[in-house]
Amino acid sequence: MGWTGLAGRLSYLWPGLLRLWYDGHVPSLFGAVAFAALLNALVLATFVYPGGPWSSWRGYGWVVLVACWMMGIWHAFRAPVPWSVHPQTREQQDLLIRAQAEYLRGHWVEAQSLLEQLLQRNPRDIEARLLLASVFRRSRRIELSRRQLRRLCDYEEALWWRFEVERELRLLDETSAPGA
Repeated sequence: MGWTGLAGRLSYLWPGLLRLWYDGHVPSLFGAVAFAALLNALVLATFVYPGGPWSSWRGYGWVVLVACWMMGIWHAFRAPVPWSVHPQTREQQDLLIRAQAEYLRGHWVEAQSLLEQLLQRNPRDIEARLLLASVFRRSRRIELSRRQLRRLCDYEEALWWRFEVERELRLLDETSAPGA
């Protein structure tokens, strides 16, 4: 079933885990750790030391925990998830791998051809479109590269790739600057 199966669905249930795992979002790490700390403290206060000095606050703690849990689930379902949009077929994965290999060899025409085939099958393939923008930049077709990056900005799924898109735009600016 893979990570996108049962484990991917279970990642919605722990506040912060979804964005932490797929996006490396640091504030989500703090949220997930704080949720774990609160849960552990409440389990200790409820089951291990039920008569401790904190017993009067236990009920409030459980209410806060459930509220945090529900907010975490709500945030997870609002987040765009890359694998749920357009899952790649095996053939599409193979095309992307071949295109990446051609790109790494510096074979811009071959890489462009493979990426265009891939985008004909799935126009919203973010990785393929980003790599095609890079191919255009490397082959000094600046306007075509900018056009691909502008199209990426139309897709909500591209938010997961914003760092790479911004980096590619900076490289384009450096490439198109006078004297470059």
